[in-house]
Amino acid sequence: MADTTDYRGGRYAVYQGHAYWSVGDSSSPMITLCVRDGDPVPEGLEPNRDPRGPSDSYLVDPREVTAWYTSSWTFRWKGEEFASYGCIDDRISGYYQGTKGSPFAEVYLKRVGVIEYEGTFPLSEVTDLTEKRIDLLSAWKAKHSQ
Repeated sequence: MADTTDYRGGRYAVYQGHAYWSVGDSSSPMITLCVRDGDPVPEGLEPNRDPRGPSDSYLVDPREVTAWYTSSWTFRWKGEEFASYGCIDDRISGYYQGTKGSPFAEVYLKRVGVIEYEGTFPLSEVTDLTEKRIDLLSAWKAKHSQ
């Protein structure tokens, strides 16, 4: 389901009470709602027929959504900071934000690049799980009220 309770960052639009993963920005005349596993088909909207757009998507006027935002999540595990990729089955995955090449990273994490590390942990062991949102709907309204 495309809501932020899975601690996965992205762009979302709330239409008829449901948060859908979305495409578009404040310069877009329409928001593309993407229907993913578990999402209801948005009532009253026609499917997006543009072959360049994502499949299973619907266009909605920004005036018809109650929220539109980008979301990112961070958390701490053993005191170290991570940017969240998301949570599945009570396990959260994240990209390490601490000092690259540190003994902590070498001991506890998986190296995924030259100096990049990630890990997956029980959700019950993380602290400071924090969402940061940037409101896109207010920016769109400000730009289109002229």
